[in-house]
Amino acid sequence: TLVQNPARFYCSICKRCTKGFKSQAEMQRHETLKHIAYNMPPQHICSVSKSELLHLKRIIVKELQKRLKNHHTAVGEQTFSIHCSKDAFVGLFKKYITHYSPCRSSYFCSFKGEGAFDKIGRLLNDKNWGEHNYIKGQLSFAIYMYLKSLKIIVINKKILVNGEMTVKWKVTGGKDKENHKFEAGSAQFHFFLDQCQI
Repeated sequence: TLVQNPARFYCSICKRCTKGFKSQAEMQRHETLKHIAYNMPPQHICSVSKSELLHLKRIIVKELQKRLKNHHTAVGEQTFSIHCSKDAFVGLFKKYITHYSPCRSSYFCSFKGEGAFDKIGRLLNDKNWGEHNYIKGQLSFAIYMYLKSLKIIVINKKILVNGEMTVKWKVTGGKDKENHKFEAGSAQFHFFLDQCQI
């Protein structure tokens, strides 16, 4: 959690309590430079029931399948979001979290390479999660291998490589003119779609 006093912001990872930071942006910069590989979720995460995790897995598969379209214009990068609690996200993805940011309260996972498709299939309890068969042998599928025509796409100043699926959990929301805040946690998925004839 973010430890702060009215004048300073302190890093909760390295416990830099001597001096702190003048702004949250300065602390975020420090976290990015010094703790980019930090992936330990906080201790206050609560365990989630198996039925809740199973429900979350089914939602993810359903949303992925909706994006495996049969039209040639669908080929390329696909993005979608689902609302879920921090506890449910960490409960499902805890082994695969590559970065946790206490300052931003966000989690990041990356799946890529040869075994990624099967790894996600085991995680979601669905070996066909990333394939959608259409009539006349048309197959739409999520790409998890580096292709010869390697494409690199920049999304929000982060590099996404063709053949990679990224998942990021963060709190999103806003406030109205009366300063009424509304926010909820959501997981954002980015992946690549391709098609072939089988």
